[in-house]
Amino acid sequence: MIALVGTKDYVEERGFFIHDCPVCGQPRVFSVADTRRKLTIYLIPTVPVRSQQVMECLTCHGRWAVPEGSQRQLAAVLVSHDEVSRQMLHLERHRAAILGGGAALQANGRTLYQTLQVDPAADPEVIEAAYKRLALKHHPDRSTDANAPARMRELNDARAVLLDPPRRRAYDASLGIPERIDGLRADDV
Repeated sequence: MIALVGTKDYVEERGFFIHDCPVCGQPRVFSVADTRRKLTIYLIPTVPVRSQQVMECLTCHGRWAVPEGSQRQLAAVLVSHDEVSRQMLHLERHRAAILGGGAALQANGRTLYQTLQVDPAADPEVIEAAYKRLALKHHPDRSTDANAPARMRELNDARAVLLDPPRRRAYDASLGIPERIDGLRADDV
């Protein structure tokens, strides 16, 4: 008789918090989740094999296990996704005030990446495609929204900065994003 055996990991998100990352050395957002690995044996219900709580830096993706004694203390400081966004916005405004000027954030409180709805690691082609998609939606000739001209100016400004490599590097530095190293793409191989 052959027994079939398999395992599956389950991840249950608990919340977020802001703290200095041990790897980045900057205030970063951490997600906290409970992970469970379950073992399945043919026709036998799943059996928990291992359970632990982990936290992950959402910038550098470093992962650490949360010690049993610290889980209750950590649970007390966890906040929702909306609250961590508000805290990061406040932190970003504070950093911009210290550095002089608020170039990192636009008047609406969003980064240029948020304006174009792209990831900070996005390639120029992705940024251009996102710009075109949003420009079609928000162009004053096509949109009936009263804010369309202002929205279009935001899109143009974001595109101009993010598609110019020296300006993008300076902008990323103002946000605290480490300099990107361009690697090989699948098309290059």
